[in-house]
Amino acid sequence: MAEEESLVAGRSNSQRKEDAFKRKQLWLAAYEEHGTIKKACEIAGIARKTYKNWSSSDLDFAKEVDERRQSFAESLEELALERVRNPDRNRGSDVLLIGLLNANMPHKYRPQSADSDRDAAKDLILEWRKAASVMKAQMPSQGSDDESELSPPVERVLHEVLEKRAKVVQTEKDEEENIEE
Repeated sequence: MAEEESLVAGRSNSQRKEDAFKRKQLWLAAYEEHGTIKKACEIAGIARKTYKNWSSSDLDFAKEVDERRQSFAESLEELALERVRNPDRNRGSDVLLIGLLNANMPHKYRPQSADSDRDAAKDLILEWRKAASVMKAQMPSQGSDDESELSPPVERVLHEVLEKRAKVVQTEKDEEENIEE
């Protein structure tokens, strides 16, 4: 370790920059091939913290990471298309491939259930409000003046359901961001 530190200390600034450039290139190539930050760091011989520092301080590197991420995702897509063209060849799990496509190209391959669930919840609330209006119209002496409102306990439950759904959607977005790292 002391010998290694003395080698690092004895290098010039240009040598350190050249070494960093080579490691970045090695990291990018590994990331494009393997698709994970962990594996790319192992291959390049750097700590994850080094990768994070490079990403935050070197805009060109960060841009290249995005391009390599896209390239990896496209290689998954090519693999999926090859399986469609040659279904008789068993080359691994289709389910895992679908999962990787969902994670790496969510805009294209992830089911859009979160939006449809939210829309369904809104539609349900509208239907409940219509039903409450009809019920209040039939029983005017027991209802409030505003026929479009649900009773406070029902409104509270509906708002809780929507808040929980919003939290689920946010958690899914957070998990997606963590997968990308």
